[in-house]
Amino acid sequence: MTTFLDELAKKLAERWVSLLAIPGLLFLTAVLLGAKLRWAHALDVTYALDSLDNLVADLSHWPAARTALCVVGVLLAAAALGLAAGGLAAGVRLVWLGRWPAPLERWRCRVRRDRWDDLVEQRFVLEAASGRTEEMQVTIDDLAARANQLAMARPASPTWIGDRFKALESIGYQRYGLDLTFVWPAFWLVAPDLVRSEIQTAGSQFADATVRGSWATLYAMLALLWPPSAAVAAVTGFAAWRRGRSSVAAQTRLIEVALDLHGRALATALGVGDANATGPLTPDEGSEITRICRKGR
Repeated sequence: MTTFLDELAKKLAERWVSLLAIPGLLFLTAVLLGAKLRWAHALDVTYALDSLDNLVADLSHWPAARTALCVVGVLLAAAALGLAAGGLAAGVRLVWLGRWPAPLERWRCRVRRDRWDDLVEQRFVLEAASGRTEEMQVTIDDLAARANQLAMARPASPTWIGDRFKALESIGYQRYGLDLTFVWPAFWLVAPDLVRSEIQTAGSQFADATVRGSWATLYAMLALLWPPSAAVAAVTGFAAWRRGRSSVAAQTRLIEVALDLHGRALATALGVGDANATGPLTPDEGSEITRICRKGR
């Protein structure tokens, strides 16, 4: 038992350092540096080094107790910043999922939808033309790739990430008759451990990306005080956005395949359809599963 608690404490400490302490300390350092340099000395390296030398000289004269309290205070401040970034991550997640103010959301959806429709229409025109040449086929393939890169189905969200989840909901309902809003908890309980582990891993990567996005937001706010932090915000934000997209692509694809492979297990557990049947669910079976999981709601 003692060994287990020691290992648990070790893991929690590692988690705290990686998620709160180190990013918080880096941001706190940037805040202190920005407060000293501001706009007037934003890129003045000599001024920054002189300020650091003066700070070290002052700290060297502090009593040990005061220094220890200062270190504790810095660590607590770093942890507080980490918690703040974690809270801000919820807002980043909503933005990435396309939960925008209604007028802005409608406008962005319309722009993305018009662009997607134009690409698909050009593709259909070329596919319907007679005497298709090799060059025309290359153009058709390019148009299809660009449309799929924009959205896997007709855009219904202002963001790519939001569209991936909406496309997954559409696939579940149109292919299998499943309303994932109500069916997903039941499916999660009957899914194999390996499936759940893979989906959770992708979900954790998306959560990690939103936290990185929140740090990018904080650095962007700091740029109002110290302009160079804008570069950190841009790099961190781009990396977080790319990681978020890749993790959502993996997560939605895994869920789609899980429904293909293990939807039958949910039907069997709920007594829907033939117990000896194999293969993917039929739409009628999916509709019955949805009815059961809805419970009249």
